[in-house]
Amino acid sequence: MLALSLNLIWEFPLAAQAIPDLNWSKDDIRPESYIPVFNIGNLEISPVFLDGTMIGTIESFIQLGTNKEDGQANNYSSAVRSHIIHSKLQKILDNMNRYSREVLPQRGISGLEEQARELKKQLITDVSEQKGAAVVLIAFPKNEVPEIIYTVTQATVARPRFGGSQSLKIAERAAKVAYNSLIQAWKERQPPHLRSQAKKALHLFLALTVTSLTVAWIQKLLVSKKRKLSNSLHKNNTIQTKNNSISDSSPVVTKSGGIAQPLQDILLERNLFLRQRYSLNAFYRTILFWLQWLIWMVGIGYLSSLFYLTRPLSNWIIGVTIRGAWSTATINHWPPVDWVLTFGQKANLGTPLFVLVLLMVTRLMLKGGDALSDFLTRYWMSQKRSPHRQTLRSPTIVPIIKSSLRVLVFLLLGLAIFHRLHQSGAITQALAVVLGFTSFALSLASQNLLKDLLSGLFILWEDQYAVGDVILVGDQGGLVEKITLRITQLRNLDGELITIPNGSIEMVRNLSSDWSRVNYAIEIGYDADVDRALEVIEAVAQQLYGDSQWQEKILEAPEILGIDNISHTGVLIRLIIKTKPLEQWSVAREFRRRLKKALDEQGIKVGIPQQLMYFSDNFAKSKIYRENN
Repeated sequence: MLALSLNLIWEFPLAAQAIPDLNWSKDDIRPESYIPVFNIGNLEISPVFLDGTMIGTIESFIQLGTNKEDGQANNYSSAVRSHIIHSKLQKILDNMNRYSREVLPQRGISGLEEQARELKKQLITDVSEQKGAAVVLIAFPKNEVPEIIYTVTQATVARPRFGGSQSLKIAERAAKVAYNSLIQAWKERQPPHLRSQAKKALHLFLALTVTSLTVAWIQKLLVSKKRKLSNSLHKNNTIQTKNNSISDSSPVVTKSGGIAQPLQDILLERNLFLRQRYSLNAFYRTILFWLQWLIWMVGIGYLSSLFYLTRPLSNWIIGVTIRGAWSTATINHWPPVDWVLTFGQKANLGTPLFVLVLLMVTRLMLKGGDALSDFLTRYWMSQKRSPHRQTLRSPTIVPIIKSSLRVLVFLLLGLAIFHRLHQSGAITQALAVVLGFTSFALSLASQNLLKDLLSGLFILWEDQYAVGDVILVGDQGGLVEKITLRITQLRNLDGELITIPNGSIEMVRNLSSDWSRVNYAIEIGYDADVDRALEVIEAVAQQLYGDSQWQEKILEAPEILGIDNISHTGVLIRLIIKTKPLEQWSVAREFRRRLKKALDEQGIKVGIPQQLMYFSDNFAKSKIYRENN
């Protein structure tokens, strides 16, 4: 915002382009600071103003400097030439206005039409050739010495144009434009024209007010809708939180007795739907908010263009275009449209409108990005195979998409501000060199950062893990609490928060992706009845699987793999139980509890290490001798 404010102050002297009787001397204002310059090829082109109305353009070669010592037009920049022509035309217009107020009434000429005819007689334009260049001379009144207003230079001839590029023809067309523009500018200063424009401005102001009130009414409706969505979203989140605290996934029983979609999945889908509707509502409200500003900004700019005193303010607010300008005439074009169509090459936006558009586009992109990310997340979730993965990935993907879009938007915003400051001349060559070296240094220092960001992008794209998963990374493990493009944060059983840069993750073990498994092994005594032990273990596993309290956590019937090993400690028997994600530990604990009771009831002992000791004859004789003595 500071950069935009400096840019606004930098360009504010545009108001001096045509307001008469300002106490600013030509030496106090640099023309380059308030007259826009457009570079096309090797030419720089600037508009020429009269009472704030652009009446034509002036050209100069870019490679030529602004040396004013020899007084040649070829050596002036286009902005300086535009300022000089404007100053001379403005002086003639002021003389015409003073002549119509003081001289003509004394001669009995007071009617507007009669005064206009007399001024046309007194305003003399001529075209001649001086020092090998065609020039336009204007005298007012006609007995005054003609003054050179415009010189056809090599840059003027080099510019492609309709109607030919002969110097004399260009000068003749320029003289005609200057003559008509002066007469028209004088008419626009007269009371009848000002009264007509005042009526038009009043009608336009009423139209702006009605439009603004209509937009405000629609905003009120959207705010009411927003409250309803917010309440619904809050209720849904409350129910979802309670459901998560009770059960991981409670099935919904239909009237026919069948099992429908789990309640948690229904709540998740509704949450995504409400969040998408809320984001769209915020996007619509943002559009209407900035539409209000845009309506009044453009309206004030157009109202200012109706009067000659405030027309420079309109140019400062709306902007200037040279897209429809030739030396013979100026076709009316709207600067914002031409700015878009020509990518800023033949038009510019006024600083207030540019700041408004920049802020508006930024906010719309942010809100639109939020709505788009919610829509894509909801669509993507509907295509996935596992409801559990939907539950985990939703809070993981949405914040990262939104934060990434925000980074992109603010990057584009910075580029737009930098480009605007560069166009206005606020970025010097020395500053540009410093910024270049700074960017190079940052690019070297951010190699590890780029590695982390790319690794984080692949982690999310490949769904290696999500928030809520339990993972092992090297010798660290825990519950994933947060994932960004740069880091992954885990919380272990001791409550420690472990932060791991994504670029350092080479191998990850996900213990809760899609489904989990209890891999349980128990050693029974070497002398125990193996077949009986297998029957007991099988019975306990099937009993657990058939229990309604645990059945929804176990995905498949337990499987006894058999005897895995025989050693001095006993006989190793292994079984596996496929469970829902993150349920393997609770299922394993319950199975161990039940198995311990069943083994005790059947008298089956768990394996213990066994060791045989052998004694030599000398050791036995030595022991007997000590006992006898």
